[in-house]
Amino acid sequence: MRPGLTIIPIILGFLISSTTLRATEIPQSIDQAAVESILKEAAEKGFEGIVGISDEDGIFYLRAYGDAVKGVTPYDEGTLADIASITKQFTGAAILKLREQGKLKLDDRLDRFFMDIPADKAAITIHQLLTHTAGMPAPGSIGRDEEAIGRDDYLRRLFAAPLQHRPGTVHEYSNEGYSLLAAIIELASGLSYESYLFENIWKPAGMYHTGYSRPDWSGHSIPEIEKPVAGLVSQKQLLDSTQGQFWHLMGNGGLLSTVGDMLIWHRALLGADILNEESKKLLFAPHVSEGEEGFYYGYGWAIEPGHPAGSLVWHNGGSYFSRAEFWRLPKSGYGIFIATHTDAVEPYFTADALARLMGGSKKER
Repeated sequence: MRPGLTIIPIILGFLISSTTLRATEIPQSIDQAAVESILKEAAEKGFEGIVGISDEDGIFYLRAYGDAVKGVTPYDEGTLADIASITKQFTGAAILKLREQGKLKLDDRLDRFFMDIPADKAAITIHQLLTHTAGMPAPGSIGRDEEAIGRDDYLRRLFAAPLQHRPGTVHEYSNEGYSLLAAIIELASGLSYESYLFENIWKPAGMYHTGYSRPDWSGHSIPEIEKPVAGLVSQKQLLDSTQGQFWHLMGNGGLLSTVGDMLIWHRALLGADILNEESKKLLFAPHVSEGEEGFYYGYGWAIEPGHPAGSLVWHNGGSYFSRAEFWRLPKSGYGIFIATHTDAVEPYFTADALARLMGGSKKER
């Protein structure tokens, strides 16, 4: 995953135009000039996208850069972001919510949910899927994101494909494993993946601008890449083209959201109204090493206990159409969300610089 409301006029000197959408009540301990310097450097390198910073009280810094659709539509607060693999944390949260509701256990095996599952996959557990230790088939071996495929056909392909590793022995990042978790969410809840998340996570948190197809996207601008991939220029266009049959993405990527909703999610995770404290401990626990010293994986989250910013939980995402970073500093209460649809700037480094700047800050106004 590592590389690997007052409108203020355009600020002169940036090669990419920027609009400050919100910059009020910034905590006194945060050096605003240093924040501006970090973002100015990104803008001068061609960054186009959205940057938001929040604490438990709400967003206190929000800035948009450049165009979502070149020469047509500028980025703004309502611009949709394809959050790509950041989707996985919502899948992890949904699994833990189902656990709270008594509908599944983390050590449940796949043969509890799927009849006639091949013997090599029957003993795989939910915990192994969440931590990418299930030994899932090779990335991309099931098909491409833009292929229309329903749940049953997807599962047939997945179960027929050979495992890469014996379950529980190797951590290897797997989109397929999280789509399998999405199927478990549907079977355990009796709802579609998106409906379960809306009713149990997004709606209670106040997130009405997050989803695949459930929200009304008509009032939102949608970033478009300049060079189409498979004839497609946006994640929404891909989702629409499959007519709801997008199981290559379900639960592992492709969710659309806004900077506002993502930072609402950050604040929801600071409390215990959506997930209880036990669930949050499981969500953010360093369950397995990612293979590099100091880097661990939780349930849909990357965990860095020794980051210079302090204990850090984060995830990023990349797709044909976007790159996004979602970073949380639980001890100081700050959250950072960055999204772009171009490859001019790697947003990881911008998020990292902001996190290092704010990691030692107190929440004093």
